Amino acid sequence: LPPPPPPDSAAVVPSGETSPQTTDGTAPSVPAVPIDFDGASRVTGQESQILEVRLEPGNVLRAESGAMLYMTTGVTMNATLAEGGLSGGFKRVLTGQNLFLADYGYEGREGTSGTVALGTDFPSKIVRLNLEEYGGKVVCQKGAYLAGSHTVDIEMEFAKKFTAGFFGGEGFVLQALTGE
Repeated sequence: LPPPPPPDSAAVVPSGETSPQTTDGTAPSVPAVPIDFDGASRVTGQESQILEVRLEPGNVLRAESGAMLYMTTGVTMNATLAEGGLSGGFKRVLTGQNLFLADYGYEGREGTSGTVALGTDFPSKIVRLNLEEYGGKVVCQKGAYLAGSHTVDIEMEFAKKFTAGFFGGEGFVLQALTGE
């Protein structure tokens, strides 16, 4: 990946906020630094696309477990339960996702980076969405989420109308993506 353009200013998570806890109950000691997806990611491929994300120290990429195709040296992966613990994990299962999410980070020296590539196990197109452009929330079909910032929450949403759920082809249980 080409290096991203220099940021106008460094953006960090509010003081004291760290990336999510891992399944062993530990949390990284470094505050999570937001990923500039415009400069640090690219989508390649025609019929079945791949998302490559360049991670710098402090970045945390949250992805659907099982989506990783490859990662370079220095990139680490931690399995995490969804927000809300075990009950949140079961809600994720109802929305077509896995019980666990994968958090990817890079543990290299400052000024270096690592790459993680993600994809699906079926032919697909990857669409980038900035949730802020949609009022902080997008409702999509179950199983549509691939990856994003660690601040994105995946929640269960039900079809508002019986006819939409029954005849709409997406079912009654949908995914609601909220956050930044």
